[in-house]
Amino acid sequence: MGRHRRIFGPEAFLLAVAILAAPGIAADIPKVDLPAKIAASSRPFAYDADGGLSGPGGAFIESATANSQFVLLGEDHYLRETPRFAAALYRMLHARHGFRHLVVEQDRYAMEDVLAPERRGDAKEIGKWVRRYPGSFEFGSDQDIGLLALAGKLDRGAMAICGIEQAVGAPRYLEDLARMAPRSEVRNEVEALHALALKLDSEPTYSVNFLIAPGTLERLERLRSIYGAQPGSRADEMLLGLIRSAEIFGYYRRAEAGEPVGLFNNTVREDWFKRLFMRCYRHMAGDGALPKAMFKFGSNHMFRGKNPTQAFPIGNFAHEFATANGREAYGLLIVPLIGTGYGDIPAELRVMLPAEVPLVPTVVDLRALRPLQRWLRASLKEVESTAFREIVNGYDAIVLLPGEGPATMMLSGLRSIG
Repeated sequence: MGRHRRIFGPEAFLLAVAILAAPGIAADIPKVDLPAKIAASSRPFAYDADGGLSGPGGAFIESATANSQFVLLGEDHYLRETPRFAAALYRMLHARHGFRHLVVEQDRYAMEDVLAPERRGDAKEIGKWVRRYPGSFEFGSDQDIGLLALAGKLDRGAMAICGIEQAVGAPRYLEDLARMAPRSEVRNEVEALHALALKLDSEPTYSVNFLIAPGTLERLERLRSIYGAQPGSRADEMLLGLIRSAEIFGYYRRAEAGEPVGLFNNTVREDWFKRLFMRCYRHMAGDGALPKAMFKFGSNHMFRGKNPTQAFPIGNFAHEFATANGREAYGLLIVPLIGTGYGDIPAELRVMLPAEVPLVPTVVDLRALRPLQRWLRASLKEVESTAFREIVNGYDAIVLLPGEGPATMMLSGLRSIG
């Protein structure tokens, strides 16, 4: 027969007969007490007097993140308790594991403004800036502002906070571009765009009407061509950021109109996250130490592997990058509990949660439940089973936050969009 063996030869036939004859092989699935396993994997935690984590759950998270270069927090937005947990987690990571950087789903230049000496670490002053530039802060609640102030206090470095969101708050960009404009005709075009942006985004809240509007992308591309900024300069980075953002928002607008480009709204955005993160990372690593960072993003961005919107997100990039550096990333999915019971929490999540709804914050260890996937998903429909696999393999723990509610906006006085 030479080098090649027949796939279905006598040996294969005899093996098949033996398997069919063997009693119990692949027929009897051992029973697992899932409620007991989930209960054993669930640990309550609390907040101590200093705003840090305490209790069995706090000790578990501290131990679970000990070898992490990156800790990834996947959230629902515009809630009150989630940023509070994020602040407590960051305090612990900073104190126990030497984390010095907070990476957020916020505008790059807005985070530079937050770290300016006159605002750094001061929630009230940051709130005033949010009021002045509402479109620059995708998440400008009192609780999110408090987290930004904390990060600015805990570390005094230039990269204490890194914003890697696509450009938002076009008026803030265009003000700087007008000041840096090399010629009067360029300045006139910038000022015309600035006036249009103020008109389209005039409400006292976060909005991106200018960037998503038809024709904006083309006007920004023309502006970059006549501006003549040196590649890599602040002006060129601002122009490129506005262009990429108008492109990404444009995919969303066009998809809503029926054009098959919705995928690119996700994939191009995730690639832009990675580009801006690597820019921050190179600065973080400037002193030769291994940078350690906590990420706080919408849950879709923090998955390990491909996320539900068919992109390989910044979260997956962080996992792979940490592995390449000889460390790991640890992902926590925040599940807010609003009202009583599990309410509208989907089935693919409910099968991993304690039978009794927790009355206090609780962390569920998904690494311990991962080997039980076959049993956990047995009652799920096919579409639910797919979502279950994405979660149990894409995150390392679930954090349940009872008593969750809407964020407040007192520091900025803006209208919430949550």
